[in-house]
Amino acid sequence: MKLLVTVDSIEDGLANLLLRREDDERPLGVFPLAALPDGVAAGDILSLHFEAEPEETEAARKRVAEIRKRLLKKE
Repeated sequence: MKLLVTVDSIEDGLANLLLRREDDERPLGVFPLAALPDGVAAGDILSLHFEAEPEETEAARKRVAEIRKRLLKKE
């Protein structure tokens, strides 16, 4: 499945993106312009790509487990 977004506006180095759907567009979020392709402008349509990051996921799980452990010791 290909996901498409529309660059709604660009201001102060930030781009407002809309998720394109079959019958409408929904706000997706505000992203740093530096994270988008060079030369992107308002009205451009971009494809959205997701990639699993197993190392980042594992590191996040370890941080959460450590925080939970510390919070449980405080009770």
